[in-house]
Amino acid sequence: MGITVIGSLNYDLDTFTDRLPNAGETFRANHFETHAGGKGLNQAAAIGKLKMPSSRYSVRMTGNVGDDTFGKQLKGTLSDCGVDTTHVGTCEGISTGTATILIEEKAGGQNRILIVEGANSKTVYDSKQLCEIFPEDKEEEEYVVFQHEIPDPISIIQWIHENRPNFQIVYNPSPFKAMAKENWQLIDVLVVNEIEGLQIVESIFDDKVVEEIRERIKDDFVGEYRKICELLRNTFINQKKRSIVVMTLGSRGVLYCSHECPEAQFLPAIEDISVVDTTGAGDTFLGGLVTQLYQGESLSTAIKFSTLASSLTIQKKGAAESMPVYKDVQRV
Repeated sequence: MGITVIGSLNYDLDTFTDRLPNAGETFRANHFETHAGGKGLNQAAAIGKLKMPSSRYSVRMTGNVGDDTFGKQLKGTLSDCGVDTTHVGTCEGISTGTATILIEEKAGGQNRILIVEGANSKTVYDSKQLCEIFPEDKEEEEYVVFQHEIPDPISIIQWIHENRPNFQIVYNPSPFKAMAKENWQLIDVLVVNEIEGLQIVESIFDDKVVEEIRERIKDDFVGEYRKICELLRNTFINQKKRSIVVMTLGSRGVLYCSHECPEAQFLPAIEDISVVDTTGAGDTFLGGLVTQLYQGESLSTAIKFSTLASSLTIQKKGAAESMPVYKDVQRV
C-alpha cells in the first residue's frame, strides 16, 4: 500500500507586507502571489516529493475540491508531486477551500492565516466509502495522515483503528480542537508544535496546573516542553505500536520520544538560515518524518532529515512549490 493523507486542499492567496494594517487603516503591501495549499495537500505534496525515488510505495491524497479552476490546479499540483488523486472528489455548487495568508517580511516571514472551508466541508466519509478507500486489510503496513482542517477526522481515525488495525495513524492536530482522552489513545504518531502541545495539556488539566506549567516554561523553555513531550507519549497516545511524539519548537529546534526511546531527545534548529516564508515549514517537516519512518529509518534519523527539509522550505516563498525533493535534502 503506502501512505494516505486525508485532509484539506486550499488555494492560497498570499500577501507579502512589511507590517499588518491597524483597524480602519489602508496599507500598501509589497506584492501578491497564489499557491497550492491546505495542510492536507501540503503534507501529501511533501511526502510525494521527499520519498526516496527508488521506493515503490504509493502516496495518495483523499479530500475534496470545488468544480472550479482552483480545484483543477490543486489536483494538478499533487500529480506533479507524485501523489495519486483518485480519491480527491470534485464537489458541484461549492468553491474550493481558500486560505488568505498575510506574511510580515520584516518579522522574519511570520504568517497569519484566514481559512474558508469550501469543499473541505464535504470531506466526511461513512463506512462504505472508507472500505472503498481502504479496500482490504493487508499485512503490509500503511500510514494514514490526518490534520484538523476537515470536519470530523476522529470518526475516520476510529474506523481505521477498528477495521484496519495494521495501519499507523499519524495525527497533526492543527488547527487544534479538544477531544476526549480516549481518542488521543488512537494515535500512533503525534506531531505538534509548541502551541498545540500546550493546548492538549490545557484541554485535560485544570487552570491551576496549566498556569504552573506556563510559569515553568518561562524559566526553562526546552526543559519544560521536554516534560510535556514525555507526558503526551506516556499517558495520551496509543502505547501498543510505535508510540511516537514529535514536538517542534520553532527556531529553537525539536523534541521527540517514542516507545523505543521514552526519554525525550532534543535536536537544535539549524542556524544561519535566511528565512523568507515559514508557511510550509511544519508540513514539510511532517512529510519528511513520515516518509523516513515508512521507509524504515530510525526516529532520530527521520528527525534530522525532516529538520533539513523544512530548513530548505523556509528559504523560498509558498508552501507546496517551495518544498525540496529527496535529492535536495541529501545534498545538504
